[in-house]
Amino acid sequence: MAYIQHAPFAIFTVAALAILGILFAIPITHWVSQRMANALSFFSQERFRTPPPLLSRGDALAMQGEVAEAFHVFRQFLKKHPEDLEVYSRLIDLAFGPMQDAQLGDAIIAFGKKRLDKRGRRVILERRNAIVLGELYPLKHLGWRKETEYVHPKVEIPEALKGQFAPKS
Repeated sequence: MAYIQHAPFAIFTVAALAILGILFAIPITHWVSQRMANALSFFSQERFRTPPPLLSRGDALAMQGEVAEAFHVFRQFLKKHPEDLEVYSRLIDLAFGPMQDAQLGDAIIAFGKKRLDKRGRRVILERRNAIVLGELYPLKHLGWRKETEYVHPKVEIPEALKGQFAPKS
């Protein structure tokens, strides 16, 4: 009989706890899931990276012959993305190519040497050398300097040494 007297209180307590559980379940679940997401995203570096620049605007200007404007656009990209190797490549192409300004190109390379890793420094130097030596002609349709042919002068061997370099028979 004593149980029957406490039954309404027990039912009320259980109902109140169920209602409180439902009311607090959504905020508590949100709080717990946010903490878990923060803990798991600590391992991912994706949220800290900036997206790469959209180089198509500068490329379009360069293809249309507006080289100075394209160079300016790429320099703006370089300010925001100083470690992006592709921006350096485009600037070197413009400086040593249609602009034919070696001093400006060397300044870009010096800037890149301070900010790029070892591989990046090697790539921009190889690109510069390829353009200067005539192995690479970026934006050739805009006009180019005369292709120089490097002719090595013939070396004459003195008469006293002529027999020494002959293959052995």
